[in-house]
Amino acid sequence: MPDEAHSPAAPNSSVQMLVDELGIESTRELVEIYLREFTKLRDQLASGDRKQQRFAAHSLKSSSHHMGAIALSEMMARFEERLEQPAGAALDAAEVAAVEREFEVVAAPLRTFLTA
Repeated sequence: MPDEAHSPAAPNSSVQMLVDELGIESTRELVEIYLREFTKLRDQLASGDRKQQRFAAHSLKSSSHHMGAIALSEMMARFEERLEQPAGAALDAAEVAAVEREFEVVAAPLRTFLTA
């Protein structure tokens, strides 16, 4: 069992729950994947294609919730719901920029967690 005294502090209770359930190394892998995959999902959000946007919103909704990015998860849930509607408008550049800003709020402490 790893020495928990030398484990980095989790940036929020959701990540701490992952550490408790999966261990520090598995949690770090999940955090790395989340941070790495954001760029691809952001590009899908910016694509203007409602189907791609809906997929990206759904993916980010779930993964953000697991990373403790609750505000981002809730934003993605609203976008996903809108994009599921036949008349729901595609995301615009301002909305994608808002997603990027909210992501950076949670990404910074997650990056610190990985390097601690």
